[in-house]
Amino acid sequence: MVRTNESEILDQDDVPEGLVERAYRDLARIHHWLGDTRFIVNAIRRDPLPVYRILDVGCGTGLVLEEIGRRLGVEVVGAEISPHPSIAAPVPIVKADAVRDPLPSAEIAFSMCLGHHLSEDDLAGLIRNVGRFCRRFILLDLVRHPLPLVLFRLFVTPFLCQIGVEDGQRSIRRSYTPLELRRIAGSALAGTTSTFTLSVAPFYVRQVMDISYANTANGEAVRSAYCEFISGK
Repeated sequence: MVRTNESEILDQDDVPEGLVERAYRDLARIHHWLGDTRFIVNAIRRDPLPVYRILDVGCGTGLVLEEIGRRLGVEVVGAEISPHPSIAAPVPIVKADAVRDPLPSAEIAFSMCLGHHLSEDDLAGLIRNVGRFCRRFILLDLVRHPLPLVLFRLFVTPFLCQIGVEDGQRSIRRSYTPLELRRIAGSALAGTTSTFTLSVAPFYVRQVMDISYANTANGEAVRSAYCEFISGK
């Protein structure tokens, strides 16, 4: 499959918030059913170091973040370039472009299905930027392959609103292959001692890039930079 770059409906600014709310609720439910949320929770639980705060990069309305925070019992915060405060879950969400802006500091950051929205250069920029504020980044995304596209049409679309049906298919076509994702991460981390692993689930239902950053900035310095950014807005 050739990668397409067709924008998704939820990326547009004129979608009524009622439809946005339903679409994000559908997405959170699908992440739960497919085991994506459980995967993130278990990955964080296995972290050998203390985890006090988790950052969701590209958190949407924060529904997945809320569930993860509740299951792990830790502080959570989201970063979203186009937040919807009137329909958001009861978790703190800051408006930020995660590719370029300062982010809230946390021990671990994760993102679900954000990577395919970005160009290769911006995805590399995201990987580098998150490393300035977190020591670990778990990037979960779709895989561009005919099999998940067929499975999505057969088993997932009956449970989604029309926006979810259309955006889900566009998302798969926009996603990166594991080989492409590995190349992008390697380029982003070149010249550092940071490391990453890439795992692909059966039937290509998900791929996960787990990055451990080296020489992450001191937490207090990072928090200070973020506070200065917020106060200057």
